[in-house]
Amino acid sequence: MQLSPDLADACVLPRRVSSPEEAREVVDAEGAAIVGGIADEEAAIAFGAAMLGEDLRRIGRQIEVTKRRGEEESAKVEKQPADARGRKRRFVTDTSLPMPAHNDGFAFGDYAPDRLFLFSARPAATGGESFLVDGLAVLDILDRDAANAEMVEFCRTVDIDHSEPNFPQGTYSPIRRTTPAGRPQVRHHPYLAPVMGPDEEVQWPFVRHWTAAVTAARDTGVRFRLEAGEMACVDNYRLFHGRHGHTDPDRRLYSIWGWTSAAVAVPAGELDIVVPKPPARLVG
Repeated sequence: MQLSPDLADACVLPRRVSSPEEAREVVDAEGAAIVGGIADEEAAIAFGAAMLGEDLRRIGRQIEVTKRRGEEESAKVEKQPADARGRKRRFVTDTSLPMPAHNDGFAFGDYAPDRLFLFSARPAATGGESFLVDGLAVLDILDRDAANAEMVEFCRTVDIDHSEPNFPQGTYSPIRRTTPAGRPQVRHHPYLAPVMGPDEEVQWPFVRHWTAAVTAARDTGVRFRLEAGEMACVDNYRLFHGRHGHTDPDRRLYSIWGWTSAAVAVPAGELDIVVPKPPARLVG
């Protein structure tokens, strides 16, 4: 496995902006932006809706990130069985550990939001800094070394399983794909796996190589702090996000999901991350 020391360069330090119009321009070009002065969750959703403008199809709070909520959801998920491969879903409640880099909504496949808003209502007193990893940049950096050529080609061409244990999505696609609207989409989360079958064992090293590269970018790249009232606006098709470790039980953040006319699919209602069954599609 060949990893480049330049993977830190795949992390994004979002530019600060002051208006929904500027946020849209910067997110489209750079993948993320930060806005301040957001009073509450309602104002955060209103800013996101204004940023998406006429392209908006659906927006709303999806996850309240608090210690209490995390423990409640983790207890429910812990009761779910392992799948045929022996994999088991787990919501990690030890906040002292860094989160895996991920796109939000990965359990829902095509229904994952294409725009993400991370509103910090109360940051951790210390620690808990955020990170953003540009998936396109990770592949570009790996592609500079011929030793990674086969692995990069795998990420761009070979269908894999993006579903969580026991909640199959019913479709497969490469780690990096082009959506029907012509947008690049790159994905990472802890449950990526080859499609079950005769090629599975040959393909696992490529999947693990991809995870190692994304994790190296997370661990070596720039991080930033979202203060109270600040919100990160993120291209959820391009960037993976998360936070580093903290021990403050009062940290509170809201993950707001947005779908635009360029999303692969738009759900008709709120999605259940505890039991991520395929949602109904929004029509019209």
